[in-house]
Amino acid sequence: MKITQKDMKHGIVTLIPENQDDLWVLEKMIAPGTLISGHTVRSIKILQGDREVRSEKRRIFVRLRAEKADFSGDQLRVGGMIVESSEGDRSHHAFEIEVNRPVSIEKEWKNYEIERLERAKSRHPPILIAAVDDAEAGFALLTERLEMLATIHGSTGKSMGEHDSSAYYAEIISYIKGKQFHACILAGPGFAKENLMNILKSKEPELARKTFVDSVSYAGEAGIQEVLRRGIVEKIVRDSAVAEQTKLVEEFFAAISKSGKAAYGPAKTKESIEAGAAETLLVSDEKTQDYEDLMKLAEKYGGKVKIIDSHHEAGKRFLNFGGVGAFLRYGI
Repeated sequence: MKITQKDMKHGIVTLIPENQDDLWVLEKMIAPGTLISGHTVRSIKILQGDREVRSEKRRIFVRLRAEKADFSGDQLRVGGMIVESSEGDRSHHAFEIEVNRPVSIEKEWKNYEIERLERAKSRHPPILIAAVDDAEAGFALLTERLEMLATIHGSTGKSMGEHDSSAYYAEIISYIKGKQFHACILAGPGFAKENLMNILKSKEPELARKTFVDSVSYAGEAGIQEVLRRGIVEKIVRDSAVAEQTKLVEEFFAAISKSGKAAYGPAKTKESIEAGAAETLLVSDEKTQDYEDLMKLAEKYGGKVKIIDSHHEAGKRFLNFGGVGAFLRYGI
């Protein structure tokens, strides 16, 4: 998600969703009454006197007051009433929020919603990509943009002996260890990537735990570009977010059974918030409208709010448990 403008004084955020996950996040934030602004395609009636002679599709600017939002496939459709348009139209319309198209959202933003936007914005933590074979290792760092880094060359041909390959692999691993990243992708056409991964597992287990292996046709820059096209980066980032939420849910259930420093169910959770004991409120994304008052109350008392996505296993378990609870500073 790219956030191009944020005017919190007037409650306006202009952004560009970059993938379907971003559309899914936005669906949860568009409640009835939210104002959506952007360009849309609309059928315009061409009149001759009082008679419609034809209609044509035009791309126009509209500002729409949302009544409902529905995410399906690769688009987010927002139905509502147009309150402003470049054609002077005032009628119902289905505004389609699409990937890579800017849109402005105007509403009273909650702190947890802004935090969620920021999470989506930084959905590309630093990822180091190494496209390697026996002769070449090309490196790039992916954040919000792709930065090509160094290239390391090994010996080529049949003359590359065991000593040469060991020195080559050691140089690659030394380079990787010198970089700061969230995850590393080792990719390439041959066995070099597996050989490197085996060395990491035996000598650098911490590094191996955040390293992923993928097969591509080339080493160097061409291989790096192929990695980007294959979608493994998005999978790694998505799995990382799921892992973080899974850990949170597991800690929540552990706190219930062991330390007692957790509350669950709307009544007990509200009681803990009002007592000032709730440190972090957890709410399932399917229950945000039901527990909006609890979320406001938690923020009023200085607590954090975490939304648990229901599309992964831990999130489903939390939803089935009621979809609301809190970590406590102390047992009550």
